[in-house]
Amino acid sequence: MSNISCILYPPTLDYRYLVQRPQQLMTSFSELNIPVYYINNPSPHLPPVTGVEKINADFYLFNKVDPIPYLKGMRPVVYFSAPAHVDLVQQYNPSLVVFDSVDEPSDEFEPWKPFYHRAVTSSDLVFTTSEKLYQLAASLNSNTYLIPNGCDYDYFYQASTKSLPVPDDVAGISGPVIGYIGVIATWCDLELVDRVAATYPDYNLVMVGPLYNVNDVPRRPNIHWLGFKPYDQLASYAQMFDVGIIPFKSSNMTEAVNPIKMWEYMGAGLPVVSTNIPEAGKYPEAVLCSENADIFIQNINNALYNDSPEKRENRIKLAAANSWRARAQQIINIIENKLAEKGSTQQPIIEEILDDALSYPPEHFGSFDYSQYVNMLAPYRKVLISRRPFFRYSKFALNKNYNNLSGRRKTNLGAQKILTVTGKTAFKYQTERSKNAL
Repeated sequence: MSNISCILYPPTLDYRYLVQRPQQLMTSFSELNIPVYYINNPSPHLPPVTGVEKINADFYLFNKVDPIPYLKGMRPVVYFSAPAHVDLVQQYNPSLVVFDSVDEPSDEFEPWKPFYHRAVTSSDLVFTTSEKLYQLAASLNSNTYLIPNGCDYDYFYQASTKSLPVPDDVAGISGPVIGYIGVIATWCDLELVDRVAATYPDYNLVMVGPLYNVNDVPRRPNIHWLGFKPYDQLASYAQMFDVGIIPFKSSNMTEAVNPIKMWEYMGAGLPVVSTNIPEAGKYPEAVLCSENADIFIQNINNALYNDSPEKRENRIKLAAANSWRARAQQIINIIENKLAEKGSTQQPIIEEILDDALSYPPEHFGSFDYSQYVNMLAPYRKVLISRRPFFRYSKFALNKNYNNLSGRRKTNLGAQKILTVTGKTAFKYQTERSKNAL
């Protein structure tokens, strides 16, 4: 019997939106019979949900519900991945604090930097996704372990059979299909995507994922921006690909990335072409890692025309050996050993206590305060303000009463129209998600 009463994950991601490492690991923990409390951070892109959902026998999803009354005196393992949460985890009276270091606090994740040192040094255990992050954390905490990302193997293997329903928005796209699954953000090299499309006008690039902090993307007839797709549809799109690509820019942040999509492409049996990411370079038998843009473009053709059934099978086997279930078991073993070292003898939380959460009193709905968490989560905050002001204006036909336009600056545009400038000067600004006017 495990000495883990339950694992509690503070809110960072919506469980159903952009499924990443936290959702995969927490789900895998629960499938290993470890009770999980996942405090959901609701996405504005999905319908709002209130209450506690039982995802499986051991997974409890808290939507706008405070989990503390349902700990019932138990001391959970608090497992957090946002460094800024370091001062918030103690409110749960943890038996163990685990920090999962998933990204380097630099570039787009620079806001995490002031919290990173304390997140590492104050945690009982630190897990890292890449060699670079391991070296960084291990120098601060000797209880640091390298646990790379993994593959939802059983799910993505379905794509290798090419027997899933074909989504309507790709049904008319013919091959070769160069595919991407993931967030389209500033760390993506969109100029490289554009070059690939220009170099291979007879190939189709299918880009599956939402725009996160970019506004403009290259537009060509053979680039298909499909936007966000629910996780349970991703394998259906992956089956349509002939090659999976990872077109990341070179930066401090991407040097520390272990791409989840790399494992997902492998699970689908796809050849993988990546930019020069150190973690991708660890698997030369499965990933064509590219030193520069020219080689990346060349490697796409290599992937298409130099593949073989043997290479395909090796990629699938590699993904199977690196499943999320295997990663979760590694982590559970380490946590259990650390709890034993600390002398923990607590019993797992009983099912009746957990099931009480499903009938949580309605008056408590909405009582959970997300602001203390989410205000510190944004990895990219930037406002670009235009250098020059502009004026709002209206155009009027001459048959309007010109003299009644008092208080407005008027300019005669000729025989037919008058331009009137209204209001005060303004500046245009652009955020990572929208373009507006102040």
